[in-house]
Amino acid sequence: MHRNKGIIIELTALLDVILIMLFWIMMNTRNGMNSAVTEAEKKAESAQQQLQSVQQQLDSLREETDEEIERIWGIAESIDKNAAANHQALMGFENGRLMTLNIKYDSDGMLYIHNGSGQIAKAEISSEDDVYNEIAAVLEQAEFNTEDIILCALVYDSKASLYKDVNNVKKAIDRVRKVYRYFYCAYINTSE
Repeated sequence: MHRNKGIIIELTALLDVILIMLFWIMMNTRNGMNSAVTEAEKKAESAQQQLQSVQQQLDSLREETDEEIERIWGIAESIDKNAAANHQALMGFENGRLMTLNIKYDSDGMLYIHNGSGQIAKAEISSEDDVYNEIAAVLEQAEFNTEDIILCALVYDSKASLYKDVNNVKKAIDRVRKVYRYFYCAYINTSE
């Protein structure tokens, strides 16, 4: 009987070694699992940050695209509007709606303002203000607004006209352009 006790003792020691090894494997597995979970969490967090970054870039790109589309749409509408206004001005030119400014001399320098139907006004060229006021009055009387396209020709003879008078009329035309954005005037020197 004595032998049975020895075997039991030997099994107990073997069981202790097996249990110790089992605990050691469980601890290593748990540590490996914890490090794998930590690494997976870090990767998930990194992926989440990349996703947010890509989402922000996408939102920014979408916003820029919307702004660009809006800008191009505005240009297209402006082109359509300007094309219609330009066509209307050219039709007016074709129908004699060209405003003509003639510098002539009787005793003093005079500016005669004509449209397609004939003379509509005249002004002394004593000052830039007088010329500007007369041109502005004619444009108001013709019911042009500041966004209309207006075609004009300044006709003068540089051999007969005083430089001061031509210069006053040109300065008055420049002032008119500041009010009427699309006031286009050609300068025609008949002596050339």
